[in-house]
Amino acid sequence: MNIIDLYILYLRKSREDLERERQTGEDVLKTHRERLTDLARTRGLEWKEFAEIESGDTIAGRPVFRQVLNKEIPTGKYRGIIINEISRLGRGDMEDAGKIYKAIVKYNLLIVTPYKTYDPTNRADLRQIRFELFLSREEFELIRERLMDGRDHKAKQGYAPCYLATLGIESYRGRMLIVPEEAALVREIFEMRAEGKSYQEIANILNQRGLKTKRGTQYHHSTVNKILHNRRYIGKAKWRGKEYESQSPAIIPMDLWNLVHDEVNPSRTVTKRTLKEDSPYWVDLYCHECGRRMYGEWVTVDRLLKSGCSKTYNEYGIYICSGKRLPAEERCRHQQRIAYVHDMVLKELRAYTKNRSLIKRLEKERDKRNSVDSAEIERKISEIKKRISELDKFMAKLDNDYKAGTLIAILYGKHYEETVRQKEFAENELASLRAKSQKSNVVLEGMDSIIEKLKKAIETWDDISTPVKKKIISATLPRVEITKDGMLFIVRALPNFLAI
Repeated sequence: MNIIDLYILYLRKSREDLERERQTGEDVLKTHRERLTDLARTRGLEWKEFAEIESGDTIAGRPVFRQVLNKEIPTGKYRGIIINEISRLGRGDMEDAGKIYKAIVKYNLLIVTPYKTYDPTNRADLRQIRFELFLSREEFELIRERLMDGRDHKAKQGYAPCYLATLGIESYRGRMLIVPEEAALVREIFEMRAEGKSYQEIANILNQRGLKTKRGTQYHHSTVNKILHNRRYIGKAKWRGKEYESQSPAIIPMDLWNLVHDEVNPSRTVTKRTLKEDSPYWVDLYCHECGRRMYGEWVTVDRLLKSGCSKTYNEYGIYICSGKRLPAEERCRHQQRIAYVHDMVLKELRAYTKNRSLIKRLEKERDKRNSVDSAEIERKISEIKKRISELDKFMAKLDNDYKAGTLIAILYGKHYEETVRQKEFAENELASLRAKSQKSNVVLEGMDSIIEKLKKAIETWDDISTPVKKKIISATLPRVEITKDGMLFIVRALPNFLAI
């Protein structure tokens, strides 16, 4: 056998093959292999097989064919390609078809199919190869265009796709149906949120009851968040960034929806956990062993008397760490008395006011963080505003062209989604620049002023309320960690101003 007599036997499933395989369980690739190997043997051809297990429409989505096109064919050792039909070589865009066609012509590859052998040196065959390659893509585009047009039409009527994971709603033969027991759970989730429970608290309650999501997994913070923001529950259907009245009935009444969402009802009160005025815990303390936050607890020591009565003879506060990040056998569960921690922190604050070289260094770091080039930022802001305006105009043009019928649905959706993505990116960049611009308007309090305020606060420390103590410590000592041995590890900073 001469090396030039070797053929590439390329196997790839079409969309029809995948559907047939799903319905019948047949190994379609095995059937194609038997058919093409019989063809090769009948004609006395030697071959090397390349099978595409996971197939895509484009060359980029077919790793085996990329290897054939970029590495195998350029070796010049193959006489041709054995394949079911020319369209199996690719249904990608015109660029993909051009790459395949150029490779066939450049390396003079015969295309051997069960129906016909195409010779690129024959003008009629070459014309047919071009026709088959480009026709396969046109057929694909036409099918997809009709499919998307149909979906687009249905969506405008309120039949936007109902995802399988939508709790409480199912799609059956084109109709949206409510699942009563799931709908009741959705309403309960909204009611728990309206009562002030957090996403994680709701998830914990559902998990404790042994409930599972539609996908069979546990509930998480993000799962509850998605449920509470799914507008399908108030009869809205979303398609291609636009909202329509859905054909599926609403599960959640608007008054309950409004109670849950701040943007609809800004007067809704939000419960916040605040430190009481007389709380003895005024340090945001972290465990140096595992990095977790240490929280305050009140310890009561009772003594059992001979009479059988219990008498409390000692009470004190502690900061305690449960160390949940570590394995059970290594958990660092340790505690520090509140008096010890507070004395150490006050000692650090006093040292802070006396170390001027440290404060000068912190002042330089602070000024560097807050320094901005106002003119350059304003120029960038102006450019981004102009870009956003141009994107808005382009989106309006897309809408007009689509309504006029001069733009097909698939191209409309593709361009619209890409433009929305670009606009969101630009708006995020604009918000970031505006935040930087505001720094230039911040009046930085001088080092001497901050030191004097801090000294005065330390002198009258016992008369200062807990919230103010917390503000002073978090501003000047933003990170305080403590070891089991009581050693502090502290991050120091000079604030922009010290509010006392």
